[in-house]
Amino acid sequence: DRKPVDANISFPNSVERLYCFSKISGAKTPTRISHVWYYGNAEMFRISLPVNAASWRTYSLKNIRPHETGSWRVEILDALENKLEVINFEISAP
Repeated sequence: DRKPVDANISFPNSVERLYCFSKISGAKTPTRISHVWYYGNAEMFRISLPVNAASWRTYSLKNIRPHETGSWRVEILDALENKLEVINFEISAP
């Protein structure tokens, strides 16, 4: 139903895929946000997502390979590249 389940900050390396959800409230005009996925300090994936209404939900997903253990984060940016939020999480080996 496009709603987060099992939200957490720590995941096993068997997770295969993670989703980052954003809820936008109060957008005045159609715009865009970006989700930028980092593994350590390396940018792994960036996607620009449309925001088409004052109240809007959107998401991105990232496939996680078993060897990509350690610190991750997703930076959520507005259309001008200003940070709106940073979500930190860990991928751990068994």
